[in-house]
Amino acid sequence: MDYIPNVYSSQLEPVPDRYDAANTLTDVQGRALTSEDFIKVHTEPLYVRTKDEYKAVGVIDQEEYEQQIHTHKAVVDDEGNILSIVGKGYNVIQNADIIPDYERAIYLSGLDTTGMTRDIQQSHGGARTVVTYTFPAHRIEVRKDDPMDLKISVLNSYDGSWKFMSLVGALRLACLNGQVIGNFFSSFYGKHTKSLEPEVAVNKLRMSLGTYTENAEYWKQYPNIPVNELQVNNVFINLAGESKVLGEYLHNIYAKYQDDMGANLWALYNTLTDWSSHAEFRNKANQAATVITREQKVRKVLPMLENIRLAA
Repeated sequence: MDYIPNVYSSQLEPVPDRYDAANTLTDVQGRALTSEDFIKVHTEPLYVRTKDEYKAVGVIDQEEYEQQIHTHKAVVDDEGNILSIVGKGYNVIQNADIIPDYERAIYLSGLDTTGMTRDIQQSHGGARTVVTYTFPAHRIEVRKDDPMDLKISVLNSYDGSWKFMSLVGALRLACLNGQVIGNFFSSFYGKHTKSLEPEVAVNKLRMSLGTYTENAEYWKQYPNIPVNELQVNNVFINLAGESKVLGEYLHNIYAKYQDDMGANLWALYNTLTDWSSHAEFRNKANQAATVITREQKVRKVLPMLENIRLAA
């Protein structure tokens, strides 16, 4: 029995972008998010084609059969495109079921939603979704004429890359850098969780404002904390690893921020968030997921910045 390679390769090519309407949905006022803003997905069994060859009276006959793969299944969208191949125990959490519930929790949390915006982005052909909310009513100035807004990102995936979760951060308005905060502030997930726990979501959203304002107070100190070349190099080495290209990129960006802000912790921090938000994307179709991956890398080096702040 021979397995035919790449039997699903054509089906796993990136599907056409069918989410333009969602991507332009940024004005939340007067427009509630509903399940209709998201595609529905379902799972289907996988099969592999096999070849059975046998000899009869000196003639080789060949017949093709299909055999089900019991260890995996396909996640399929409403147009029949395969978004991902997952293990048989994988439980799909529908965007259409859980993200509108999360948005309702935002309104119940007591956060000031005046002017709140919503941005829905998809990547990997719809297998990963990032919904970003910004809150201009919770604007804070780190230094004169350098404001930022509270930002909350909600993540979900259909390929096992992300569990349903939300992240608190900020958007620096001067350069649109996504400011990264050290820890995930909330998470609502589990192998068998298909709906949001409203009370848990509301309570953690209330905590998000405190997390944001606490970090903003640290950021206000950053412009007054000098950094030396050794400290900068150590941070960049930890972020870039063995990538000389990334290391050089970070030094070049830092030089620009240093010219503008001085050799301080705020310039160093914004170098990191500039890279995570704006560095060139090899695959623009997957930009939303790439930013999240980069921010996770930035999150890992934030303790080094905190040590510099505490030592100052």
